[in-house]
Amino acid sequence: MRCSSCEPLLDAYLEATLRPRNARAIGEHVHSCAACAALLGELRVIDALLATARPPGVGAGFTAAVVSATHATRTRAPRRAPLGIALLLYLGIAWALTAAVALRAPAGQLFASATAMVRGDIAAFGAAARVIAPAAPLAAATVTGILLLDLLLIGALFYGYRRFRPLIALYLVRGGRS
Repeated sequence: MRCSSCEPLLDAYLEATLRPRNARAIGEHVHSCAACAALLGELRVIDALLATARPPGVGAGFTAAVVSATHATRTRAPRRAPLGIALLLYLGIAWALTAAVALRAPAGQLFASATAMVRGDIAAFGAAARVIAPAAPLAAATVTGILLLDLLLIGALFYGYRRFRPLIALYLVRGGRS
């Protein structure tokens, strides 16, 4: 047996957890190899030190104290964004993209018309309205289509929730097992 294959097994040899055949081979190698015998001696010293070392002081009621402290703390529910805010954000983004595509106006003109509406500048608002006017029917139809699609998506969401909620609850009660 070589030292490279003996050294990893010395700890198991010291603890007597090897098969008798392997323990006999390692014992023969240790008797014939001074380096492995020295390593085994060091491992014996380390084991003796670990056996005599005192474990850190843990009181008798440590586990009970930890469990009671854990139960006493209040768990916070994860913060979730309200569904209404998410839907409004979706609608705002969808309408903005629809307006940009339907109007086919440069982004600078759209931004100028939006800022004019915010500032209340009547002349600038009139100019923005003239830019938008040719595409107004197309924009109105597109927005109506988006609203109808939104209604269908919300209806599908509520239908799916009512349909699959009992099945999901049953799955969770069983712990994910079929």
